[in-house]
Amino acid sequence: VIAEAMARSSATVHGFEQGYGYSRDMTKNSAFCDKMSAELGYAFTPCSSAEEAVRNADVVFTQTPGGEWVLDLKWLKPHALIVASGSDQPTKNEIPPAVMKKARVVTDITAQCLRVGELRSAVAAGVMKETDVHAQLGEVINGTKKGRTGKELIVCDLTGTGAQDAAIGSYVMKVLD
Repeated sequence: VIAEAMARSSATVHGFEQGYGYSRDMTKNSAFCDKMSAELGYAFTPCSSAEEAVRNADVVFTQTPGGEWVLDLKWLKPHALIVASGSDQPTKNEIPPAVMKKARVVTDITAQCLRVGELRSAVAAGVMKETDVHAQLGEVINGTKKGRTGKELIVCDLTGTGAQDAAIGSYVMKVLD
């Protein structure tokens, strides 16, 4: 469900012409790719490995509750955007600390990401400090801080906030009406 929502919203914002999917369950992966291809009008390719999907992508969405890394720095394009929005908890860790260290990091709420987000793992590994976070998402949205300024690697660490979800929903409804 989250992957479908991310595919729909990113297609609306970015105007992609190609998508890639990966799941350990190839039946679900193929079904997802078929559904998104039909719905969004461009090809979604089911990949046989996370590496294949990540190497092809400019934007990478991770949505796992797991404690194992789902990508590697050497797989990423230098300008990739990673949106880490899996089920956050103190044991979750999808993104290697080396990726976090190299990236411009944007969080939804930095204090929360320090407790249960990808930022927590990078700080615990000693490769980042709280002050290394470039911005919170709200600062980028309201223009206080810039998001992308070049072709840098960006990680958006999203732990989930009800208030932001409601605000985004309200904004989208206004735009669509």
